[in-house]
Amino acid sequence: MTLSQGKAVFIWGTVISAVIFLVLTYDSLVQMPTRTQEAKLDAHVAAGKWVWQKYNCNDCHTILGIGGYYAPDVTKVMRYRDNEWVTRFLKDPEKVWPNARKMPNLHLKDQEVTDLVAFLNWVNGIDTNNWPPKPMVATAVTSTSTGETVYKAQGCSACHMIADVGGKVGPDLSMVGKKRDMGWIVAQLKNPKTHNPKSIMPSYSKLSEKDIDDLARYLAGLR
Repeated sequence: MTLSQGKAVFIWGTVISAVIFLVLTYDSLVQMPTRTQEAKLDAHVAAGKWVWQKYNCNDCHTILGIGGYYAPDVTKVMRYRDNEWVTRFLKDPEKVWPNARKMPNLHLKDQEVTDLVAFLNWVNGIDTNNWPPKPMVATAVTSTSTGETVYKAQGCSACHMIADVGGKVGPDLSMVGKKRDMGWIVAQLKNPKTHNPKSIMPSYSKLSEKDIDDLARYLAGLR
């Protein structure tokens, strides 16, 4: 390659790289308002961000790729939990999830809890290209049903016991199939207050119909 050819490669390579950079930058700026939910960034969300920082939640939790790895990534936590469950958990983590890795009770004020839930909902709506991925549960296909996989992935054993394994906040499910049919269980998963208005169990209506069906079938088979 001659000197002039080398210069041409360098110049054209620089120009092409600069054009690609500018196009991608423009595309990012155009998409940013929609992907970041800029229009929904209200006072409650902003206040919730301050609560997050005030109590150094990043020391244990990761959010949008920033934070610690001691506790769960909460970027998409509202995909799996509803406002009521998160509110109760923030007020008294030990009572709601006694068997989980211990989160301290921060004694948050009611307004702080409300704002923090608003912040988590806002973060959940940000388009992160499906990151982080849904929790993976290592199971043996030959010995574990799909419904049991859903049961483990949703952390049901934090409150319920099966075969002497799990928590005692909710009923023992070891023989639940003898007492409840699949239709009853599906309704309970979608809206626990259908059967008991005072139930503290969170709704799992955010799960796909297949996951709900698989989980209900698994529980109905416990006899």
